[in-house]
Amino acid sequence: MDEFAFRGGCTYGTVLVDVEAGRVVDVLPDRTSETFAAWLTGHPGAEIICRDRASAYTKTVKEAAPHALEVADRWHLLQNLSAAVEKTCHQHRHCLRQNTPRRTQ
Repeated sequence: MDEFAFRGGCTYGTVLVDVEAGRVVDVLPDRTSETFAAWLTGHPGAEIICRDRASAYTKTVKEAAPHALEVADRWHLLQNLSAAVEKTCHQHRHCLRQNTPRRTQ
């Protein structure tokens, strides 16, 4: 599952994808946890739910699909890792420069 903008970033929806089959299962008209909970309740049997790391859907999944395994998608994990590495390098840029061997010509 992932959220997306319908038009110009003003109206958002949620796309649900069967990754194994490689097809879109449904498109929800918004990105609210209530709409997602209603969909999960009406479509029991979800085994794995892959989502970003936002906590908005955590309670929804636990209540509407308690046996489903939640996993973070690779794109968001890499985005978060990249941001953490960039922040750490920025915070330590002075000591990184001091410990970098100078090239002699």
